[in-house]
Amino acid sequence: LICNWLGNSRWVNSMEWSGKKDFGDSAEKPFTVDGKEAGVLKSYGPLSFLKVHDSGHMVPMDQPKAALEMLKRWISGNLSDASASSKRLDFAM
Repeated sequence: LICNWLGNSRWVNSMEWSGKKDFGDSAEKPFTVDGKEAGVLKSYGPLSFLKVHDSGHMVPMDQPKAALEMLKRWISGNLSDASASSKRLDFAM
């Protein structure tokens, strides 16, 4: 959640694994939250890469709703569906 997207994009795309070519060939899809595009998501197999719009180094501070939605979808196994609406998940603090 706290990262430099360009540097991470570079190492993710150069990582050696069986799905490297297919991941590289996969298209970015809009990542929507409440019907609005909050970023772009690229996925293939077990690997997903999300770039959140209008956020800096600390996505949860700049785009808390998008960050929380990403976590909810990831936890529920729906992150690769960029426009999925997550089921309500309540967390006790």
